[in-house]
This record gives sequence, C-alpha cells and structure tokens, in this order.
Amino acid sequence: MIKYILVGGKVHGSPDGGEAFVRELVKDINHVPKILVCLFAVEKDQWKERFKGDQEFFGKFLKDFTLELAEENKFTEQVKNTDILFIRGGYTRPLMELLSKDLSWVKEIDNKIIAGTSAGAEAIAKYYFVTKTNRNGEGLGLLPIKFIPHWKSAYFDGEEKNIDWDKIYNDFKNYKEDLELIVLKEGEFKVFNK
Repeated sequence: MIKYILVGGKVHGSPDGGEAFVRELVKDINHVPKILVCLFAVEKDQWKERFKGDQEFFGKFLKDFTLELAEENKFTEQVKNTDILFIRGGYTRPLMELLSKDLSWVKEIDNKIIAGTSAGAEAIAKYYFVTKTNRNGEGLGLLPIKFIPHWKSAYFDGEEKNIDWDKIYNDFKNYKEDLELIVLKEGEFKVFNK
C-alpha cells in the first residue's frame, strides 16, 4: 500500500503551522522517519535555503527524524531508501521534466508515504489545473484524480477577485476523463491510501 498526502499549498501557513500534516506524515512509522525532500520544482540555487527551512519546519514537530535532499542523479536509490518522499511546490513544468526523465523511482514507492504540496501534489495527480496561468496539465497519474491547489486562495496577490472559481471547477470537472476532482486550500491536506 502507498499512502499519499496532497496539500493545497503553504502547509506551514495552516492555522496549526503544519503540525497536523507532519503528524499524519509520520503516524504509521515506528522508527526514526527518513524523509526525502524533493525540491525539483524550484531553482537549484534555492535548494540549500529551502532545505534548511524544511529542517526547521519538521524540527518544530518531530524530535527525531532524518532529512535528505533529493538529487536528480541518484533519485531512484534515494526513494528506495526512504520512508517518506516529500515533493515540494514551485513550478510544475521543471518538476515534471525531472520526475519524468527516469521513472524507475516509481517502482520504489510501494509501502512508502508520498506527500506533495502544490506543484508536488499536481505531479502526483493524473490531471491538474494551474489557476495562475489558467492551464490544464497532465501529472504522473500516481493517483487517478484531478487536482487544483491554492483553491480560493489569496496566494495570487489579489488576483483571486477576478477568478471565477465555479467556472474553473465545472470546466475542469469536464476535462478529459471523468475522475474525482480534489480542490484544496492553503494548508489543507487530504490522505489517500492506494
């Protein structure tokens, strides 16, 4: 079984600061959890700083854990040797390019926890919608769902006032296949066991 946790975005911005998410992430692990942080969705020169931020974030809620930064050239081996793959948000296209380059890592996710926030969750879904650029995309299809992050969010610097959320929902619901459509606000998460 694989446990997936999709996050609408900004998990640390939830009212509890992300505690419920972290507790859900590790609740089935009976040893010091190994977390692999995938930052492929952001510029490589930002990885070190973002990784440090993740160390601080997890350190708020976990006493013992190990955190490793994902690397493109040894990603499959890293996934094989971790408990949790945490795919962070950012830009979906570069994330999908790197994740799709060598899909052998997908064979290593059985009995793992795969979490994705924003673009990371989009990559997990079959189809996703990017509100900011008003486009549909195709994820890896690890979960047979449609996904929209940042639902009704102020994430867009006031642009949300001009967004017709009902139209987006209905149009995307009718896009291609008839699949469950999941929408999540900032900090919200949903768990899937597959």
